[in-house]
Amino acid sequence: MQKTYKPTTIKETLRVEKLYSLHYFAYLKNFTFEGESHDFWELIFCDSGSVQIYDRDEEYRLGPGQAFLHAPNHFHNVHPEKSDTNVIVIGFDGKLSALSDYAGQVLPSGSLAKFFLRTILAESRKVIASPLNIVHQYELDLRRNFSAASLQMLKICLEGLLLTFCIIEREDQGAESRSVTVRQLIDYLKENTDKRLNIQMISYRFGYSPAWLQRIFKAETGKNIMQYFSLLKVERAKRMIADGEYTIGEISDALGYDTPQYFSRKFKSVTNMTPSAYAVSVKGTGVLL
Repeated sequence: MQKTYKPTTIKETLRVEKLYSLHYFAYLKNFTFEGESHDFWELIFCDSGSVQIYDRDEEYRLGPGQAFLHAPNHFHNVHPEKSDTNVIVIGFDGKLSALSDYAGQVLPSGSLAKFFLRTILAESRKVIASPLNIVHQYELDLRRNFSAASLQMLKICLEGLLLTFCIIEREDQGAESRSVTVRQLIDYLKENTDKRLNIQMISYRFGYSPAWLQRIFKAETGKNIMQYFSLLKVERAKRMIADGEYTIGEISDALGYDTPQYFSRKFKSVTNMTPSAYAVSVKGTGVLL
């Protein structure tokens, strides 16, 4: 008797059908927002720094790696606690009743959720023409002839991200130990943006080989250690420029660069702007570029 295959029917837990907004904001401390409510879901994810959020009459605090879901028609607002606060905000809708149990609470995120977020941001740049830091944008500015595959990938990753809030992500102890080392390394880099570090100095400080440190760091962050350190320096430079209290030379010295010219080249390689041009662009605004 010939055996036949029996399929397993997959039932959808949730489905994203509409995308209303997608932002990546780098907030200054003096950023203010009047608050809003709308008839779709909104996710806010704290990438770095810390932010106070308001949902109806309740106040919450998000730290790095934490997320929050605003349910439709909930009035909400956001206020950064300090200038080095980066957040991702996504507005969406669909068949999402499964999210009701997770709305209105601070949600942790694991490595899988962060992978989905990185992919969402990468695909968004292929689909959305305008910068992601426009505060009041009521319709997505789509690129001409954008790839439908990229938009679908964005949708799939958003669904994957939301599903991580519905399941418990377990990692083995070895992976958890590596994650702790990476977090300690990131903290060390943040505390030493005024120094001239190299990979040999860093590996000696942590007692591991440079190759092993590079491997686990890139697996967790998507960047090698010195690339990440350079980005931290540039982000600190942005905040110092925005404060308007330092010259380019003083900022260069404070961040451990050999010369202001070398600092300017490194800054432009990341931002596509010179420090002077950047100072003009953020003057009078509450959002870092």
